[in-house]
Amino acid sequence: MDKVIFRVIAKFDSNLLDILKKLEIENLGSDAAINEWQIPVIVRYGKFIVAELNCGQIIGACEIIREWKEYKTAFIHSFYIKDKYRNRGVGRDLLAYAIQILRDEDFESVELTVDLKNKPAVNLYESLGFELKEFRPDEYGKGINRYLMALEL
Repeated sequence: MDKVIFRVIAKFDSNLLDILKKLEIENLGSDAAINEWQIPVIVRYGKFIVAELNCGQIIGACEIIREWKEYKTAFIHSFYIKDKYRNRGVGRDLLAYAIQILRDEDFESVELTVDLKNKPAVNLYESLGFELKEFRPDEYGKGINRYLMALEL
């Protein structure tokens, strides 16, 4: 595997927007993926961090927004690694990179939601210190249950 680098996307063009939109659908499904209207908002007002091969191919993303009521709390809106690159440490490294950015920017905590059945993701988050905070039934619609997990920074 090529070397993986991590970077915050600060600017985008229509080509990058198309790439990110396709990655969202490919990795999260059309129901959960953010679209061409939401991607620019997260790039401009949040953090859109990507994992990419040194050839420039983006293989994962971590999208972060700020919690409105708790200004020092960040929320990971989406986190994914392309199937082909899972179980190689890329997700762990991307998440650790994102957490360090939040620490450097003086955030006090970070939260995320995860599907109860997504054991690999739950294990990854726990391995980096996230703890189960609460169960959220019907978080994204009837029968779409999530755990809320949090990490104190």
